[in-house]
Amino acid sequence: MFLLSSHFRCSLDVAHSSDFKELEGAVEKIVRVRDAVKEQDVNETKMLWERIFDLPYEKAGGAAIARSISETPFYWDVTNIDVNTKYKSMAPRFLFEVRISGKLISNIKGIKRDSSQEFFRLRMAKCHRKLKMDKPISCFKSESWQKVWHLYCEFGTKGVILELRYRGGFCSKGSSVQDSISFSWNDLLRAPSLTLGKEIDGRVRIVASITPPVQASYLLKCVPDRVTADSGAMVSDVILKMNQYRPQEGRWLSRTILDHGGRECFVIRMRVGGGFWRRGGEAPTAVKWEDRIIQICEGSWSYVVGSTSIGRSPEKVVGTATPKEPIEGFQACWSFSTGNELLIQWEKTSSISGLRFDLINDTPSESMVRLLQGRHLQYQVKRPDLKEEQMKREGSNEEDEYVTVIRYSEDNPTGKATALVNWKLLVVELLPEEDSVLVLLLCLSILRSVSEMKKEDVGGLLVRRRIREAKSGERDWGSVLLHPWSYSSSTSSPYLCPWYWDAKTVMASQAQEQVGHQPSSSYSQAEGGDSLYRRGIIS
Repeated sequence: MFLLSSHFRCSLDVAHSSDFKELEGAVEKIVRVRDAVKEQDVNETKMLWERIFDLPYEKAGGAAIARSISETPFYWDVTNIDVNTKYKSMAPRFLFEVRISGKLISNIKGIKRDSSQEFFRLRMAKCHRKLKMDKPISCFKSESWQKVWHLYCEFGTKGVILELRYRGGFCSKGSSVQDSISFSWNDLLRAPSLTLGKEIDGRVRIVASITPPVQASYLLKCVPDRVTADSGAMVSDVILKMNQYRPQEGRWLSRTILDHGGRECFVIRMRVGGGFWRRGGEAPTAVKWEDRIIQICEGSWSYVVGSTSIGRSPEKVVGTATPKEPIEGFQACWSFSTGNELLIQWEKTSSISGLRFDLINDTPSESMVRLLQGRHLQYQVKRPDLKEEQMKREGSNEEDEYVTVIRYSEDNPTGKATALVNWKLLVVELLPEEDSVLVLLLCLSILRSVSEMKKEDVGGLLVRRRIREAKSGERDWGSVLLHPWSYSSSTSSPYLCPWYWDAKTVMASQAQEQVGHQPSSSYSQAEGGDSLYRRGIIS
């Protein structure tokens, strides 16, 4: 009997169809995933496959029958809908599955090196240069193919590099490269069945396979930036000089929205003060509570010539949030330009775990939206390296910082998570079908309201300078994720897991310096003074 798995991604039907043409005479039965089969039958199928083709039985996108088929560790929903194409500043993100298998070439003679000191190292060509995943050469056998690495990569990583390395030596405590090979994603996409094989050092055969790239969730984060005036220009002596020393009117707290690759997508401005600053006593004053709006501008900063830190915000406003008097029973209310109203309820006697959110839309829509505190549905944390009780214990305090956006429709009557918000760290993940501006308005409005209700700068809104980002390409956010099969004590890095499993660690790695409250003396007097922003955010 020859068993074939019917568990393949729907996107792989064409890509893998050529593999089965040569098996027409050998196939006696095609078994569905739910059919009960014996482990012995699976092993016999694997041996027969490898004997006929001398290729790995399992490849990216498929799994052997009778083996546990692990779900992806992150939320990966294939969709053809992307409502964010209207924002020209946003670049889509594409992911695919990668599986690498190896097999020793038998009857190799003349090797004088100590094989116990040899190992393979996997690295990425781009985006995650700090990644180093090692496997001893003893993991490889000559009798059968062994799965070595199983991961998910962004297309921007370009490819993988495999090095055969030797530990130690007369003059080295580290390791030296004996040979290396590489697989580029472009070459694999052009290869039959999206699979390529190569030899390394004439001793090991390596086969890499991928699935076709599909659009993944958008990843956006908010980083502090300089104060801006009503005109959108940063409050700076450089701008003042360009304007022939005409005082800059108005004061807005500003934040820059970066995507997974560190590209500027939006600029968020929060109005705090009005008036001018002049030497001699005149200073900006706080605007009325109802005028402390949140504004989202599409695009990146227009930096002045010769500067990478002083510039003007984009002119196109794509979203606003205006504070309103809340109805009875709620402590905060925001009116969005998207047509929604956000209501926030909080019992002052409780912690922030007592927050409740309602998103109301006056106009009829195709789906009802619900906001739940915590990580729910597809965003629940399911770490294979931790027991359920330990996960609950470690994540109990973190759940309060998250809000899951759930949409209900005829297609999804039980609800579908379309976005996850960490309002404290100002980080969001959203499906292409969810509007990024709406999610960003939710994120900033919640943080503003919680800061005001708790009389505390919960999320560092008082920081008024740009935080230097980590060097692009060293460890880009979400560029490489491990499949659960690959988890181990040595590879369970938070940077190779979904960001919301350990958001504080992942976000801290994205900056060269920590976000913190700076002394008042570190800011320009022309900005208006620390008390102006405390009054505008906290009181």
